[in-house]
Amino acid sequence: MTEIEEKKEEKRGGHHRVLSSLDDLSMLQLVHDTAPAGVTQDVKLKELEVVEEKVLPKSSLLILTETENLENKDASTAETPMVASLSDIDFTFNKLKVKAWDRKKFYSDYIREGLEERGVKISDYTDVIMLYESPSSASSETSFQNREKYRFHDWPPPKSTRSKAILGPCKYSMMNGQSFPSFLRDGAPPDGLMEHWAETIPGVPMPRFVKTIHENDLVNAYLPVELIKHHVNDPDTHYHLAGKDAIHLMTQQTTRLLPDTRTSRPCVVKTTHSMGSKGIFIIRNDEDEKEFEDFLAESGNPTFVVVDFVDIQRNVACHFFMHPNGEEITWFGSNENLRLPDGRFSSDSYLYLKDQKKLKEMQIPFVEEVVQYCKSLGFWGFCGVDVLFDGFGKGYLVDINPRVTGSCPALMTLEIFRKEYGFEVGLFRRTGDINYYGTCEELIQEVKAYNEEHAGKSRVVIHSMFEKEPGHVRMNIGVYGFDMDECKAVLNRFAQKTKANGDE
Repeated sequence: MTEIEEKKEEKRGGHHRVLSSLDDLSMLQLVHDTAPAGVTQDVKLKELEVVEEKVLPKSSLLILTETENLENKDASTAETPMVASLSDIDFTFNKLKVKAWDRKKFYSDYIREGLEERGVKISDYTDVIMLYESPSSASSETSFQNREKYRFHDWPPPKSTRSKAILGPCKYSMMNGQSFPSFLRDGAPPDGLMEHWAETIPGVPMPRFVKTIHENDLVNAYLPVELIKHHVNDPDTHYHLAGKDAIHLMTQQTTRLLPDTRTSRPCVVKTTHSMGSKGIFIIRNDEDEKEFEDFLAESGNPTFVVVDFVDIQRNVACHFFMHPNGEEITWFGSNENLRLPDGRFSSDSYLYLKDQKKLKEMQIPFVEEVVQYCKSLGFWGFCGVDVLFDGFGKGYLVDINPRVTGSCPALMTLEIFRKEYGFEVGLFRRTGDINYYGTCEELIQEVKAYNEEHAGKSRVVIHSMFEKEPGHVRMNIGVYGFDMDECKAVLNRFAQKTKANGDE
């Protein structure tokens, strides 16, 4: 049981979420009729009486909400209902079909197939654009700003917007394919990068780029953008799914919601639409509480959730594409962030092909619930799921990213290299120590020399890069081969720590 809409207020003794009265709520249960294997189940929506302290029934999905939140609201209001009407929700769900990536289709190819399956007339639009740059609600220097709608919590604003405009978009564009062009603020990647991709990764088609999105373009957006008129997916639904407050609607296999930051400590506070690691706090004591309160005041009092702290042993993410029928996904693979000797988790993505089957088995139960919920709201496309496992092997779904996700291009690269060279492992770095002290041209030449010397044994790929200043390159980079320790040594050779002058 959870509340669709939660508001917060500050009270002495901790931050509290303001809850609706049970008298204001309706409880809806899904009742599944039995059906033979392979036959779609009949599903009925049954309204239940809401009673204090009553044991809730078990079901695939239980919705407890203020009824008007599910229905159409007056057009004059600024609020948007979760769905247009109850009859618009498709609750049918067969067993999920999972198929592996075939190395033939790339990101824009999947979007084209999905649009065709949905019956969308592409000719009605000027173009279809793949947008991999995220909007900002904290900076006025980014390509896209969400000021009034679809606000994301990316406070404090970055010192430079070039990472947002280049590193992520180039990394994803490498695997974009050629069905539709990719948006890039500068119109093209840094000099030499596409030639590096073509030379280093066999068989990957080079993407096309545009630097303008027109009013009549249809956009497959990384995250919804308030000024874009035509999104592939409904932007209200997309924004809802991107929120941390949506997780408890999808599954019970997640950390417990808490009413405030003092009921149970340590606890974790997350702004609902945080970007990266921003807006996430562990509250152990009153000093942590004060730091969180200061953040709220400085960042405009964003919405947040409070959940249990779990002592985790494994941090695993998976990446997949949800086909529009809601019953089939294409699986790109899983990566893991390993625990370091000091107890922290590495920000590097460890890719082991020998572990892929086991990791998929561990994560599929969580993915099934996410896909079922997305299907019920009509959402399809790329998605990533983060699952944390404690020392007893119990998993907690802690993050859903309804978009193409960070380590997916690296997993695709390793799969190509497995077929071409038999490589078995990869190590991908996109945050932290991602500095090369030299020029972009020098970096490309040094990587080329390494790849030629170690042909068939290991390979370095520059997924994206830009020169922050003369002699200082920021990048996303991966090393692939047979031995993880060797990959790590090579990665640290190219991707170095930030020097004392600081970085964004």
